[in-house]
Amino acid sequence: MSQKVTIKDIAKKLNVTPSTISRALSDHPSISVKTKSLVKKTALKMNYHPNKMASSLRKGKGHSIGVVLPKINSNFMSNCIFGIESVTYPSGYDLIICQSNEFYEKEKDNIEALLASGVSGVLISLSMDTKDTEHLNNVLKRNVPLVMFDRIEESFSVDSAVNDDRVISAEAVVHLAAQGYKKIAILSGPTHSYVYNNRLMGYLDGLRLSGLEIKEDRIFSNIVSEEDAKNLVSNVLKKESKESRPDAFFCTGDKVALGAMQAAREAGLGIPSDIGVVGYANDPFSKIITPSLTTIEQFPKEIGTSAAKIIIDLIKQGKTFSSPNKKVLIKPQLRIRESSSRVPNFSCNT
Repeated sequence: MSQKVTIKDIAKKLNVTPSTISRALSDHPSISVKTKSLVKKTALKMNYHPNKMASSLRKGKGHSIGVVLPKINSNFMSNCIFGIESVTYPSGYDLIICQSNEFYEKEKDNIEALLASGVSGVLISLSMDTKDTEHLNNVLKRNVPLVMFDRIEESFSVDSAVNDDRVISAEAVVHLAAQGYKKIAILSGPTHSYVYNNRLMGYLDGLRLSGLEIKEDRIFSNIVSEEDAKNLVSNVLKKESKESRPDAFFCTGDKVALGAMQAAREAGLGIPSDIGVVGYANDPFSKIITPSLTTIEQFPKEIGTSAAKIIIDLIKQGKTFSSPNKKVLIKPQLRIRESSSRVPNFSCNT
């Protein structure tokens, strides 16, 4: 196996000092353009590859950005990562990706591990379990730029990139009302979380805009899985009479919507004739199930791209956050499909 080419090897080849080679490769102003060109051509011919980790240790900082997210295997988060890397890679930064798996303690450990590795910045989407942000203060205390995306904490003053969840949630409820549904319930995640609280606020806005009654017994929170939704909706449909039970469900996730649809079918109800359902995420399965699911496109790649652009700018400026804070709002879109469209000749915008 051939040995890895080092800066010393290039220096020996060109009969100059290793420090000259190092400065030339890093475009140091003290090195002439002619020498830089010769060094870079020689390095290329000799198949030299820089040791990023060694360089980071010498400089006292890494050339990587840490990303902490709830779950790597979700369609939404994988697309956020795609958007982030489309910005960070061309800018010369590698990603170190950690998942909290929705646990606050693991999120704290992720942050400490990233800081110990010397990352240049941290991007984070909070876990459902996170209510305290003291661990994020540690990032700022180390003078490391921090940007939140999707699930943020508004009281924590850093830059962020998020969906305009409240406005689009109201639009979804108004759509259901326009289809003739009058008893619209919400199946929401934990409402201490930024995204789910905004979706709940949007649900309430939509009811008000449609002139519909707000009833506490139609607001269900902490529903985060298909199984949660199926069990809850099954119980609601069994216990309540046709006159009092909900006739539509606004769900703050597509898998939650899938559980609601399964429960409605098992109860012998038609979708959308008896029960209307709207999801949130536009997961790939939402188009191909029967009936197809009306849902909300969140544009995760754009969220990731926006968050990455902010943190690259902060790193270049040597800042931990902008003052005043920068908040990029991405406008989601309602994708109207069969599960909520009982008015004839509905328009399906896939």
